[in-house]
Amino acid sequence: MRHPLKNKHPRRPDQEYGSEAISRFINTVMWDGKKDTARAVVYGALNKIKEQDLDPLETFETAIRNVSPLMEVRSRRVGGANYQVPREVPQQRRVSLAYRWLINAARA
Repeated sequence: MRHPLKNKHPRRPDQEYGSEAISRFINTVMWDGKKDTARAVVYGALNKIKEQDLDPLETFETAIRNVSPLMEVRSRRVGGANYQVPREVPQQRRVSLAYRWLINAARA
């Protein structure tokens, strides 16, 4: 008999903006458990947006929406051939990819 699925822990919103999305982005930016450094980087970027008289949270969400993919191709084996089949990206994966791509572009 299978074990019952455990409930996911609720995410804590970040300290400054009260947003779960920014909290998750900070965790994605974090390397080697250095969360304070990751927080400083993310909050520094958001403060630069605030200096330009823009709403940092709205700008962040717009950037994520613009970067996130709607479709991706997945390999599907039919007979002896592999076909690239386009599929819609689930919301959670869409956001995860957007975070990863933004961070990789910033680090490049």
